[in-house]
Amino acid sequence: MKLINHLEKARKEGWALGQFNFSTVEQMKGIVRAAAHCDVPVILGTSTGESKFLGLKEAVALRDVMREIYPYIYLNLDHGKDLNYIRKAIDVGYDMIHFDGSELPLEENIEKTKKVIDMAKGKIVFEGEIGKVGGSSNFHEGRPESKEDLTSVETLVKFISETQVDLCAFSIGNVHGVYSEMPNLDFKRLEEIREAVSLGLVMHGGSGISEEDIRKSIENGVVKVNVNTELRKVWREEIERSFANNKNEATPYILLSSVSEVIFRKTKEKINIFYENNTG
Repeated sequence: MKLINHLEKARKEGWALGQFNFSTVEQMKGIVRAAAHCDVPVILGTSTGESKFLGLKEAVALRDVMREIYPYIYLNLDHGKDLNYIRKAIDVGYDMIHFDGSELPLEENIEKTKKVIDMAKGKIVFEGEIGKVGGSSNFHEGRPESKEDLTSVETLVKFISETQVDLCAFSIGNVHGVYSEMPNLDFKRLEEIREAVSLGLVMHGGSGISEEDIRKSIENGVVKVNVNTELRKVWREEIERSFANNKNEATPYILLSSVSEVIFRKTKEKINIFYENNTG
């Protein structure tokens, strides 16, 4: 089944695909193992920074190898902004592109989004973004600063009608990263968005959001939830634990042997929330 078909099935049945970001092989192994264990499609995300660290071609090659273990894994360039870099990702075989023009004026965002869609020529799934999702995929004290760039329903409708994106990311107070005090989400705005558009919506900043709020978001049209920081957190904690317990060890495959397991467990935990209504 193609990625777009999984997304449409999720929209009709009321569940969401998880996008889980990675930049190391042990992270990827844990994510794919969780997808295979739960028998659900997942999206493997690489931001520009993650893909440059790993390599665009290398990420595609790893996806191809992992598909021999489990076929329903798809590769997305997350928060792409440079059109030349996006073209490279398309050319080497990414399944999906997220163009993040949320910091641009609306007309420029629409213009550049349409250019990226033209590059893809209908061969891949395309995600646009309206409304700025702030923060960064790290750990933060306090609450995120209040922003006035939440997604406007009218602007979103205009953006979707003029670009014909497959998916659209939005901002209702969701942020990248995990804060010690997570923000309240504007579900009234999300309900209005759901009523105004028929395509699948994307929740960025899925880390740290409560199970209740994730379920409520999916009930209101979200078909894809992005998770990065929570995977980074367990990855770092396990590496630190492994190094502390093996102070005289220098063998990488010994020091890193347990990392995929913690990624597997965290990914499976998220899958159990996102895919509750998946009929298989």
